[in-house]
Amino acid sequence: MFSRILFDFFKQLYSSGDHNYKYNVNSPISLTIIILPDSHILKMLKRVIFVLLVFWCSTIHNAQSQELPNDVLYVDLNSDFSIINNSFTNTWDPSPAGHLNIRVPYHATQLEAGIRYTRFSGNADSEEDSDFHSLFIHFGINYPIKLAPGYHIAPALRFGNHFMLFDEPVVFTNNSGTERFTTDQTESEFSYEFALQNQIKLNDRWSVNATVSYNRTLTFFPLSVTLFSVGISRSFAQPPWFKKFMQ
Repeated sequence: MFSRILFDFFKQLYSSGDHNYKYNVNSPISLTIIILPDSHILKMLKRVIFVLLVFWCSTIHNAQSQELPNDVLYVDLNSDFSIINNSFTNTWDPSPAGHLNIRVPYHATQLEAGIRYTRFSGNADSEEDSDFHSLFIHFGINYPIKLAPGYHIAPALRFGNHFMLFDEPVVFTNNSGTERFTTDQTESEFSYEFALQNQIKLNDRWSVNATVSYNRTLTFFPLSVTLFSVGISRSFAQPPWFKKFMQ
């Protein structure tokens, strides 16, 4: 579906405005393009996209020319706190989480792998709101941007599996009580996360960091958590075999 939307978008954008086109009403992008009055706006959009592409390429070149160390790996140890309440966190109260994250430089970006543990406590006294253990195992990529000597920010995209282990199973019965169904105590769903990390370098090895992140788990009713985390980071020299593998 996403690839189809992108196809529709670029087809409309880079086609001449002097022809008539049939628009796919199922595509949100196509519905947006319909309201454009003429081809002049399309030409303007082409120029804007071209400028953004040039800026993006120059930014990557600049980041690569900064000679950031690429023979180290970073280990982050953070504590995460929920900062925005919603229907999910009002039902299950998340305790402060422990988060271990490993980052490896790769060209102008950093590859990530990590794990976060959180304990959720149900606020209602019922089986449906049973307390549960949460484990988010993720991979991702971030793009470090140097703002000042020793200070970087890094927008990141993470994705992985959210494992949930409930203390109590949920038991459902029909109206007559003749049939019972017991749910599993474990659940595993795909989850993604957007994050923005701020990192201040203390010395050649140690840094402090603070991160704001938004995590969404794609259950039947999606579960969303907004987190603020603080922690420390330490850099290590890459083992020779790992350095060779990354090259």
